Amino acid sequence: MKLRRLIKEPDLLISMAFLLGFFIICTLQVVVRFVLTVPLSWTEELVAALVIWMTFFGVIAVERKRSQIRVELLEDLLPPRPLAILYTVFDVAILACLIGIIVGGWHTIAETGYQRTPALGIPINTLIAIVPLASVVLCVIVVRNAWVRLKEAWS
Repeated sequence: MKLRRLIKEPDLLISMAFLLGFFIICTLQVVVRFVLTVPLSWTEELVAALVIWMTFFGVIAVERKRSQIRVELLEDLLPPRPLAILYTVFDVAILACLIGIIVGGWHTIAETGYQRTPALGIPINTLIAIVPLASVVLCVIVVRNAWVRLKEAWS
């Protein structure tokens, strides 16, 4: 049953896979460094990439489930309609930030097209492409969540 739920939530599944990869590579790095006394140079680059991608897939999963951290005191104090309006203002601020991240991310990708990581030779723009791509997905999810919240408040 839990496997079915994870299959229906690919963002969460991918984030968990990145976390598992992070754990395995960090364990390999510690074992090789302290047991064999031969440090691996590529593990740090791969772990950094996994953390970046895991973070953004995790943010998508949290926003999709509408389970981000928030102050619930407002939900207890305000009636549904003013609360929906307040959260919509928050959503507009979030969208403004996300649009800035998208624009800046695309510029950064264009400027880093020729750069590669030293040990693995992975293009830097491949590693950071998740930033604007996830921001686009987050924009869609934020708009959808705001729409659902407003519809629920007025029905």
